[in-house]
Amino acid sequence: MKLRMGKIGRNVLDRSVFKRIPGPRQTEDCALSEDRFVVTADPITLRTSRIGELAVYAAIGDLSAAGARPLGFSPVILLPPDSEESLLREIMDQIAETCRKTGLAVKGGHTEVTSAASRPIVTGTAWGRKRNRSAFHPGPGTPVFMTKWAGLEGTYLLAEEKEKELLSRFPASMVSRTKGFRDWLGTAEESAAALKSGNCLMHDLSEGGIFAALWSFADMTGSGLDIDLKEIPLRQETIEYTDYFGINPYQMESAGSLLIAPEDPEALMREMAAAGIPCGPIGTLTGDRARILRNGEDVRYLDLPGPDSLIGILGK
Repeated sequence: MKLRMGKIGRNVLDRSVFKRIPGPRQTEDCALSEDRFVVTADPITLRTSRIGELAVYAAIGDLSAAGARPLGFSPVILLPPDSEESLLREIMDQIAETCRKTGLAVKGGHTEVTSAASRPIVTGTAWGRKRNRSAFHPGPGTPVFMTKWAGLEGTYLLAEEKEKELLSRFPASMVSRTKGFRDWLGTAEESAAALKSGNCLMHDLSEGGIFAALWSFADMTGSGLDIDLKEIPLRQETIEYTDYFGINPYQMESAGSLLIAPEDPEALMREMAAAGIPCGPIGTLTGDRARILRNGEDVRYLDLPGPDSLIGILGK
């Protein structure tokens, strides 16, 4: 069977990756050692000029969702033949600046020019220390919360990579404002606030958007979902951009947001409010395996996640 473009789907992962690894099936993006040391690795393969920056935020998202405080970042940078040295400097400047802003130390890494790459690729390995909270396994009836907005990262990327085209349709102030969405892409603060509220289970939004994240969250919990589509927060700018390009905002790169199933929902809301982080419930976990999406009177089931909708605009 030929693999489709984009992130490998859960069914393929199960039969071609996880079944070939000894031990229990992995359900999270990070590895946890016995001394609470957490490691993750994530590549950025979209065609974007912000590849170094996004690699750091992708790693932070994984670590934050695992309840870890991000500490260090090690990049592997692959460049296509005939790349200019200025490109390498630009990527490293993005990595260094984003790590400085988010408190990570850049440690080691690898850089290489290779004919195996047709455009720049950055894979970031990052590590952190898990905060001292006991394992939490949410059951049926536990509310599912979401921080910030769906499609946050994708909206930022469209503003960056399609700026000229967007300026022909939308006000310059709107495009400038959405380029500023980069300031919302970190998730360490909301992870810390969530853990301060008590035990919880978290998952970051990333490639494939909120729909892919919900699918993975259901796998993590072993539960079903009952989600109200109208409660999933979207910025108006995201709606405008995705309408213009004809893509699905719920299936678009969404780094910068977390899904959270808390033990104490009221405490979670208090801590998020104190931290100034938008957060609200979008549904609940259920006792069956159904993954329901409600939109008013319309009820449908969440589909197996498809390729990220940005692939058609920015390419893979």
